[in-house]
Amino acid sequence: MPSMRGHRHGWRLAPPAPGLRATFLPMIDDATIAEAGRRISAAAPEARVILFGSHARDEAGPGSDLDLLVIEPEVENAAMESVRLHRTLRGLGIPADVVVVDEDLVRRRSVVAGTMVERALREGRVLVDA
Repeated sequence: MPSMRGHRHGWRLAPPAPGLRATFLPMIDDATIAEAGRRISAAAPEARVILFGSHARDEAGPGSDLDLLVIEPEVENAAMESVRLHRTLRGLGIPADVVVVDEDLVRRRSVVAGTMVERALREGRVLVDA
């Protein structure tokens, strides 16, 4: 399928899953990224929110998702907290990965080269610093 990357409207045709029609995926703009950070911060006021991945490196293309690292002082169940925070993004119409970790895990993983936490802290952009 031909790519429409660089198309003047900032959209590209996404390849459909078998049996489904193709859909158009928008580029995620800075205002939407900031709103995602605000929504997560409102739901987790003590958290730091870090944008990492292609959007933080200014390498995002049409259809790129947001990668958000949420660092909370303590997390009882990171998977459930991730789902809860992801729900705050409803209505934005964007694909996003919300990764939740606690401060203790960040301390341990931030010094290990190649871990997601280390890379997010090194390459990421802070959206909210609680």
